[in-house]
Amino acid sequence: MFQVAVYGKGGIGKSTMSANISVALAGRGLKVMQIGCDPKHDSTRLLLDGKAQRTVLDYVREVPIGKRDLNGIIATGTAGVLCAEAGGPEPGIGCAGRGILTTFDTLRKLGADDLDVDVRIYDVLGDVVCGGFAVPLRNEYADAVVLVTSGEFMAMYAANNIMRGLSNFDTGKPRMLGIVLNSRGVDGEYEAVKSFAEATGTRILAVVPRDGQFAEAESLGHTVVELFPESVIAREIGKVADSIVDACDGRLELTSPHPLDDDQLSDLAAGRAIRPYGDVPVSRIGCGGCHRTTIEGTRVMGSCAAYGAVSAFLRLEDTAVVVHGPVSCSYLMETTRAKAMLEMYSRGVFRRSPRINVRSTMMDDESAIFGGNLYLKACLERTISEGYSRIAVVTTCMSGIIGDDCLSIVDAVMESNPSVEIFLVRADGDMTGEYNDGFMMAAEAIVETVDTGLEPDGSLVNLVSSSFFDVQSVAHRKELDRMLGAFGMRVNCMFLDEGSPRPPSEICRAGVDVLMNDTPTSRELMGMITRRTGRLPFPAVMPVGMHDYLDWMRQMGAWTGRSEDAEREIARATAEYRGFLDAHRDTLRGRTAIVVSRIGTNLDWLVDVLEDMGVSVLRYGFFPSARKAGGRQSSRHDHVDDYTDDDLMRDLEELRPDLMIGGIVRQVPEGTVMAKMNRIGVGYRPVLEYVEYLENTLRLPGMEGWRGGGRS
Repeated sequence: MFQVAVYGKGGIGKSTMSANISVALAGRGLKVMQIGCDPKHDSTRLLLDGKAQRTVLDYVREVPIGKRDLNGIIATGTAGVLCAEAGGPEPGIGCAGRGILTTFDTLRKLGADDLDVDVRIYDVLGDVVCGGFAVPLRNEYADAVVLVTSGEFMAMYAANNIMRGLSNFDTGKPRMLGIVLNSRGVDGEYEAVKSFAEATGTRILAVVPRDGQFAEAESLGHTVVELFPESVIAREIGKVADSIVDACDGRLELTSPHPLDDDQLSDLAAGRAIRPYGDVPVSRIGCGGCHRTTIEGTRVMGSCAAYGAVSAFLRLEDTAVVVHGPVSCSYLMETTRAKAMLEMYSRGVFRRSPRINVRSTMMDDESAIFGGNLYLKACLERTISEGYSRIAVVTTCMSGIIGDDCLSIVDAVMESNPSVEIFLVRADGDMTGEYNDGFMMAAEAIVETVDTGLEPDGSLVNLVSSSFFDVQSVAHRKELDRMLGAFGMRVNCMFLDEGSPRPPSEICRAGVDVLMNDTPTSRELMGMITRRTGRLPFPAVMPVGMHDYLDWMRQMGAWTGRSEDAEREIARATAEYRGFLDAHRDTLRGRTAIVVSRIGTNLDWLVDVLEDMGVSVLRYGFFPSARKAGGRQSSRHDHVDDYTDDDLMRDLEELRPDLMIGGIVRQVPEGTVMAKMNRIGVGYRPVLEYVEYLENTLRLPGMEGWRGGGRS
């Protein structure tokens, strides 16, 4: 695929030229795709009967990641030209240049690079070549650059700036195809553009006349090439198309332009002969208009995608994490993670003292203007010099906004250090989502390290979850080991957890993969492992409560061919459970309760044991989640979705339960005791311990205001 970036000053006619060039190329038998990279999103209108198409940025804003499809942002226009529009943010909010980066990333992830296309045309705003709008100038996107200009000074000034931007991405490979003169009818127009082209070392590809056929064609929503194929305009556009074909086939040499300096620009503006080219300094144009804002009514994220990615990588003992951004970002991530790890260390989770290998590229105001690539390169080289052979690079908001080309830096460093493996997660702070989104991006990279050639051992089990807090205590871990031990099994890898016996790369040593808990995130992690290894996971989640415990034991017995061992354990567990009920039922029999939780956290085990103890559950409600909007809870019991604070307070006043139980802390009326949920663990024994907690809570004397909360 040959890629052409068409640049020009806003309003110079580059979109009209791009659409006409696309049709001309299609008429020569080529398969063409045109991508509009201007917030006005009008590049492809003439290819789509004058209609505007849905922009990529609108699509990204409206459609969740898991439901996105390339067909949602690609339209087929005149002569089969494939069309896409980047779009832009609301005026005055955000950075339109960043939108270009998001557009390209979205197209790539959805498979646009795999489309059957011969030539891809990028139609790009060229007034300011900031980090985002300069992306099409990069070597990975633009094989050739075409500039559209008129004989007006500001149009040529913008073209000169674009040449400067191209120089900043100079790889030693010529990429300037030439200039298209879109005539405005000013005096001496051709001579001015010819002088500019000669002074900068490029060529004029075509001279397009000022003609009413443009307006006539546009009023009908079509291109001049399509409606007036024999016109002078169509003939000149055909010259551009032929030049692209010749360049693609190697028959036309591209050039490396040398932009004019300030003195030469003064000559151009004055209409004088342009003085000879000298040593022209290359400047960089930064995007200074990017800022964060708060919009009333939007949901505040608990944490950003960058921290989610960092958190995932910190669970690997042999990996140093480089946060590409300000030191404040890495400091907050490091201290937040350190608190969680300190708590786990006190529980005896780690086999050795935990380490937090976080580094910062120390981006500052200067790097925000001129780019942070050198900061990243220096930090990677320092980290390698300290002996690390596996490094994760996570980008933050600042590097994302200015469009740092992190991939090129990472590739160059790995090429210089063949024994070093570097992960790159372009989380870009919160621009790609929140904590969970970044965590999953990192997990996807980590799963790629799994060695699929290892021989599986039937006595080993992998547990899969984004959180292992439920078994991060000595007592809960012993219960887990006892359950697996009934079948002669033990844990191989806990994906992803700091206390994992073996690293993720050795997942295939185990004979079976089991979900630790049934949440959307855990299921997504399991899906990654299934796609990587090609093997099916165990059909049942690690059980909580007696009902699920019995079912899980039978399924694991059948899976391992040890059904007799399963039935022996079931008989023993059933006898213990019934004995507990007989000894404790009198304490809770006849009581009433309301059970509440957040959607995604199943408390069926709690309803089960309450009913077994003789408690009447008056209401079983699930509070909605902003992240899981519209979600519904799966449950064996009658329950209420979208349960609200108002619903709860009404039920507490009307039903007057003895207990209000769950993960929602609220003030309760006189006569009701609130019992909080804690990490419950797995199996049935932790459930019995929770029943004892409920008994103790009911025995406590009443307190003014808040009742019974905070004890477990």
